[in-house]
Amino acid sequence: MVLFGGLLFTACTKDNFIHTGTSKGRFEGSLMEYMEAHPYDWSYMVEFVRHSGEDMVQLFEGKDPEHKEITFLGITNHSIRRYLLTEGKTIADLDPEWCRGIILQHVIDGKIYRKDVVPGEPSEYETLGTGGTIYTTLGTQVWIYTIIPEAGGVTENTARPIYLNFLKSNEKCNVASGDIEPDNCVVHALEYAFTLGQEE
Repeated sequence: MVLFGGLLFTACTKDNFIHTGTSKGRFEGSLMEYMEAHPYDWSYMVEFVRHSGEDMVQLFEGKDPEHKEITFLGITNHSIRRYLLTEGKTIADLDPEWCRGIILQHVIDGKIYRKDVVPGEPSEYETLGTGGTIYTTLGTQVWIYTIIPEAGGVTENTARPIYLNFLKSNEKCNVASGDIEPDNCVVHALEYAFTLGQEE
């Protein structure tokens, strides 16, 4: 709050994000090291990756020569935990090949930053709306778009939320924290409400 000329001014500075790192922050280390350094949101994903096989570990360690730079649509602990509780299982109980398939649906070759995401408009009745971009992940297709906030026909200078729709399942979700950048990777952490398996 600021008192100026007898008037009281307030400003809203709240940013709705998952505490997965500094917004638009650079992390010196691999994607795996980033997740290990932030166990509150990523410890289940670390275990999930290791359970999926050595090739997935290499991908997350930045050692896969076929995928030198990637974008990861990040699955946080809440998403994995909710699935495990529903199924009455642990990660060790899951089929490693199924886990591998899930991971691949969340990895896109190349770095996609928030600024690269094309504005779009969802449809109330159709899987696809207008605008945005259909990206082919290593395991499926996902429509990704942003909505540019406007007020009175004027584009607002605020953060642009990112939304995505897994086309196979027509499951929609939004990004809670974007542009997190470990070595060779950009992470867009999905909202806590997303549940593992919704992309199938």
